Amino acid sequence: MKQLVLLIALITGAFAIDFQTFKREVLANAKILEAQKLELAMQRERNRIDLRSENPELGIEGARYNADGGEDTWGYALDLRQRVRTGSFMKGLRQKAEAAALLRRAYQTEGRAGFLKTLETLYTRYVYAVKREAILREEQQLLQQVAQMVEARYKSGSDTKVSWLQAKSEADALKSEVITAKIRQKTLYRQMMALAGISESTPLEARFLYTSEVAASPSDKPAPALKIAEAKERLYAGEYTARKGSFRRFDIVGGVEKEPDQTIGRVGVALPLVLFNRQKEERALAKLKMKQAALQKAQLQIETEQQKRMYRESITLLGERYRSLETLYKEQKALTQLLEEGYKIAKSSVFVLMRAKNKLIETRKALLKTQKEINEQTIALRFLQGAYND
Repeated sequence: MKQLVLLIALITGAFAIDFQTFKREVLANAKILEAQKLELAMQRERNRIDLRSENPELGIEGARYNADGGEDTWGYALDLRQRVRTGSFMKGLRQKAEAAALLRRAYQTEGRAGFLKTLETLYTRYVYAVKREAILREEQQLLQQVAQMVEARYKSGSDTKVSWLQAKSEADALKSEVITAKIRQKTLYRQMMALAGISESTPLEARFLYTSEVAASPSDKPAPALKIAEAKERLYAGEYTARKGSFRRFDIVGGVEKEPDQTIGRVGVALPLVLFNRQKEERALAKLKMKQAALQKAQLQIETEQQKRMYRESITLLGERYRSLETLYKEQKALTQLLEEGYKIAKSSVFVLMRAKNKLIETRKALLKTQKEINEQTIALRFLQGAYND
């Protein structure tokens, strides 16, 4: 039943799916993530190439013997040579290969986590755009209602034409803002579908993912960048281990030589003479890389912890702002209702009523923007907490 829910939505378009369902299907089929998995498979093959043994070399020679003008006789010689890596060099290569695979997995984790972070961020901005368009349309409708009320009073002679035209122009001015919000909404939707690798239109619910309380739950998983830094440190450690010995390879040599009156067998070792190139510079460079990677990781740990604290503090304050705006909105809504009742019986000014309605709408916009900021910062915090690593 793979992709069943998503396929039904694509075929019928009869209902909007929630984001979690959408995300599960995207993770199972995203081409970007499949490509990242291939990178890991390619690294495994590169490791096999680096660790495989070299092929032996076989030398064959023929020889003709002639003793003092006598009859020619033939002999032969076989030489076999096998190159062998030293134990320390091979240990370093294995350590380096394991670290390279670890680094590739860390990059894959970062890629997947970054993919999820971007997907959730786009969705958050899409939700904001949908809800903001709805508020703008409601604002437009409210202003049109006010304009109709003023028009009715103008025609009855209890208000001026200037008041009617002013109310009407404010309602008309919102039309372009509504269209701009609709364009923004569609742009974000298409960007999200492109990232997900979906060519068809998928109806989605527009609902924010997080509240300020969600960010309070800590995570002990390392940030993707820290996993990469740790893998790099291990990679350079493997390189240093591989450079420890003065020489890295030697040859085992064996051979058989057949002469007319004897057969000679030989076995030996061919060692490199480490006279001029003792790998000192390479070892020093690998050691410096190790030290640099350790310092970079330590600095990254400090930066990551400070960023986590910054996001937690900011989300807490945004939560306080949201609750304060909620209280303000309730008060403004009650005031607006009183002003509407007063205007209907000609006890309040239309401009006072319009100003109150505008403040009410602005508070709703501020509430919506605060929700968006809470979600964006929660997503950034969850990324640093390693919440998207798995």
